[in-house]
Amino acid sequence: MALHHLWILLLCLQTCLEAAGSDTDIFMVNGILGESVTFPLNIQQSQKVISISWNSKTSVAFVTPGNSGTAPTISITHQNYHKRINVSGQNYNLELRNLRLEDSGIYKADINVKTSEMITTTTRCYNLQVYRRLGKPKITQSLMTSVNSTCNVTLTCSVEKEEKNVTYSWSPLGEEGNVLRVFQTPDNQELIYTCTAWNPVSNNSDSISAQQLCADIAMGLHTHRTGLLSGLAVLSLLLIILPSVILFLLHKRGQGSYLKTFSKNPDAASKKTIYTYVTVPRDTQTAELRIYDEIPQSKMGKTNTQDSKPPGTSSYEIVI
Repeated sequence: MALHHLWILLLCLQTCLEAAGSDTDIFMVNGILGESVTFPLNIQQSQKVISISWNSKTSVAFVTPGNSGTAPTISITHQNYHKRINVSGQNYNLELRNLRLEDSGIYKADINVKTSEMITTTTRCYNLQVYRRLGKPKITQSLMTSVNSTCNVTLTCSVEKEEKNVTYSWSPLGEEGNVLRVFQTPDNQELIYTCTAWNPVSNNSDSISAQQLCADIAMGLHTHRTGLLSGLAVLSLLLIILPSVILFLLHKRGQGSYLKTFSKNPDAASKKTIYTYVTVPRDTQTAELRIYDEIPQSKMGKTNTQDSKPPGTSSYEIVI
């Protein structure tokens, strides 16, 4: 029976603690990657804290006051927060060091405070968002045209690592967004366009002068014109030189073929030419006599016709 009454007393005490006080408003807390952030509890020195329980996606830490005004005792309840948590001895604010991107999320602190009558629990909630500190943005140019001494340029501003909640603004025009279209005239050559990148924890900027914009366009047009003229010059030289080279090669080729044919025939004929004597009777007509005879060299023997010619005949040397 006594045990039954004890359970009823504990249930009533828990109900009183939960209903005594609860602040469920969520406070925004912004942190910088690699740096520290503090969760403010706003506990007065007159309040007697019994314990504070911190939780997020996992349990974080359990804090109890120290004895005789000493520093609070911190029990880390998850390894991800090892050596990264510190608690102030005066107001019990929690400091989280060496922030990581995965630390972002909802954190809840259940604060148990003893009053003259009972123990009350107050819950504080925080939304922690961790951001990188922005580096220097970069301005790039595109769609550059030049008409009637007017430079039309599109400027784009960007950071090296695009982060969440990054905004851009341009001065002195007061434009928002990372893209700016500039219509540059000779009257506003002294302007300087500045892009500023912002996130909840930092900002950084980069600038470019109006003179630099028009100079880049003029340089681009000059380079394009120079390249075009160079290309035309090379093409003209090719049109002049190439036909001459082709004609020269064709002439050399034709001359070489003629010489080759001319020199080949005498050699071939000389190998088949045989010299011999032909006897003709005296009463034969004295008209020019041409005798063509092809006698294979392999079947020809060495013949001496002068020794065997009969008397009363004439001899003529015929080249066959």
